[in-house]
Amino acid sequence: MEAPLVQISGPGGGPYRLGQPMLMFAGQVFLGRVDPVVVSNGGADVHFETFAPTSVVQDEPRNVGALLLYEACAHIAHFHPRVQMISFDLSRPIPSEGDPAMQASARVAVVERIGTTDIQVKAAQSGKIVVSGAWIYNESNLRALEQALEEHRAMFREVAIGRGRRWPRWLRRLLRRR
Repeated sequence: MEAPLVQISGPGGGPYRLGQPMLMFAGQVFLGRVDPVVVSNGGADVHFETFAPTSVVQDEPRNVGALLLYEACAHIAHFHPRVQMISFDLSRPIPSEGDPAMQASARVAVVERIGTTDIQVKAAQSGKIVVSGAWIYNESNLRALEQALEEHRAMFREVAIGRGRRWPRWLRRLLRRR
């Protein structure tokens, strides 16, 4: 497996410890944070709550969310072997994916790809559609996660995250419509 594109740390730049906010970087570029990261069941279960992206991620014409979810799951799976389940609620708007229903459909495809179970799609009062599910640590799901992660890393290695702001306006509009 290739080196991660996204580095994950805890507050202050130290190694990430379960239960801390998860800070995500692409090199020196801060991408955002997952906070809170809830640990339960004696450290066997982790739940990702809210991802707060920086303007770099918000301005990126490509959907960085799948890469960040895959990187976060892979980090937990590789560095925290006691964790057997990672659950999440995904609802952050993704303008490049169309209306809320299309965004939910794209999210379902992202999480199904890595073996997520108990996938639920619910409308929130805010008008967002929340996709939730649980990724169970097992050999099959780990292989699926690693394959999806490598494909997403390859897409973002060609043009770095945050590079989109310097792309011509017509290309950014075209990518948002896809």
